[in-house]
Amino acid sequence: MKLVTLAATLAFTTSNAVTAADFGEFGISIYGGESFSSDIETSRHQKYELEDDSHFGISIDKYVPQGRYGFYYGTTETQLTAYPLNKVEMEYLFFQSAVVRPLTENLDVYLGAQIGATFVNPNFIDSDTFFATGLYTGLEYDVGAGFHFGAQVRWIATMLNNGSKVTCDLDPATENTCSWHFDDELMRQYQASATLSYRFSL
Repeated sequence: MKLVTLAATLAFTTSNAVTAADFGEFGISIYGGESFSSDIETSRHQKYELEDDSHFGISIDKYVPQGRYGFYYGTTETQLTAYPLNKVEMEYLFFQSAVVRPLTENLDVYLGAQIGATFVNPNFIDSDTFFATGLYTGLEYDVGAGFHFGAQVRWIATMLNNGSKVTCDLDPATENTCSWHFDDELMRQYQASATLSYRFSL
């Protein structure tokens, strides 16, 4: 009888020590929500405003004690506010890593950093790839059977510099020559997402 009581006590203690982040070694997450972009300024000091638009993303992560790391892919399509026919499609590929901490038995909070590239594909000029980095944070709630619902905010900083690919005419009389030419311009974007994750072990 004492052995049964001891085993039950150990099982209860172990189950209480397991947080939501401990359910499964790997996780697949999908993201959907709204993207918000800062104004961007060309090398000729022309400012463009990008429309806020929806985005979609997916990530694959490896979970470790009190943390996780993996890869994130996201995509969004927006347009220039002043020129609605000028569309800009963006894709993101990041390596990401986060610290995970439990708030309650089923609720985790996480904070992480990312590094990678943003692929920018306008419909009015050649596409280009730029270095990008950023931070992300969120909450995840364990609803059972390996599924987690959550919310996330992601900040993406992309360094726009395509001086090596586009010739820029400095003659003021040809103001449109540099209409999409950047020289170390920082584009800041924010993504607010609802998330759904599934965690599993191999």
